[in-house]
Amino acid sequence: MNNRPIDLNLLLVFDAVNRHRNVSRAAESIGLSQPAVSNALRRLRAHLKDRLFVRTAAGMMPTAAAEELGGSVSAALSQITNGLVRRGFDPATESRTFTLLMTDIGNTVFLPKLLDVVNREAPAVAIRTVHLPAPETRHALESGAVDLATAFVPELKGGVMQQRLFVTDYVCIVRRDHPTIRHRMSRAQFLGATHIIAEAAGTGHSVVASALARLRPSPRIGLRVPQFLALPVLVGQSDMIATVPLPLAREFEKAANIKILPVPLKLPRVDIKLLWHERYHDDPANRWLRGTMSRLFKDASWA
Repeated sequence: MNNRPIDLNLLLVFDAVNRHRNVSRAAESIGLSQPAVSNALRRLRAHLKDRLFVRTAAGMMPTAAAEELGGSVSAALSQITNGLVRRGFDPATESRTFTLLMTDIGNTVFLPKLLDVVNREAPAVAIRTVHLPAPETRHALESGAVDLATAFVPELKGGVMQQRLFVTDYVCIVRRDHPTIRHRMSRAQFLGATHIIAEAAGTGHSVVASALARLRPSPRIGLRVPQFLALPVLVGQSDMIATVPLPLAREFEKAANIKILPVPLKLPRVDIKLLWHERYHDDPANRWLRGTMSRLFKDASWA
């Protein structure tokens, strides 16, 4: 026996002959011709410096060296074969945790709906949400630290794939008993109001601040906060107004002293996307989660 690298295809031939004890049947089982199997045996014998199989009345019987080698080769090939079989994902029985990158909007609007589906269809699946700075999103998806992201973000490159979940509009939220703004808000009232801005760094929501800055006269921004979740309490207890995505406004309206009014100027629509890395595009678990999210929101109407 020598230590030179061996052609692993020869081990497939060895295993077939060892199992069938017949060159013709071994050739048929692995899709080769009989001469090809005979040639492979010659090469393997030369490499291992052993006859390996001897023709007898009972068939091609292994030598002592072949018997010793046979179990190891069979086990190794079985392990490789099993490793190449793609496991599916059965949500009804699988137990694992998915990590989703979500902003406070995602946690408020998407997460309750997703958890409702997961609890019914995948009872052993757990969800973990994280919030990361926008520049870290691509690396988190690429590394697998995050399975999916739902966001209104600028374009991401470097292998990040995306799918639109839904498109919605911005609306204004104001105190329900606001002293001057009743059932509608004029452009003059919008310009004259004091605004609260949720800056949500790294997301596309900066379009609101940009739009206000372009207006003449420019409205007064009395407060800037890093997240949207503080807005309903602040608006509900003051005369300030805020501009937020419609689905979030509807959640706020359920729990705070606010009302929803149209924005009296044109703003870009909010395009919410599902993001994942191409490394996990064909992963069955990731595909199930993407499909669940897509199914959950594809028919969503926020108008």
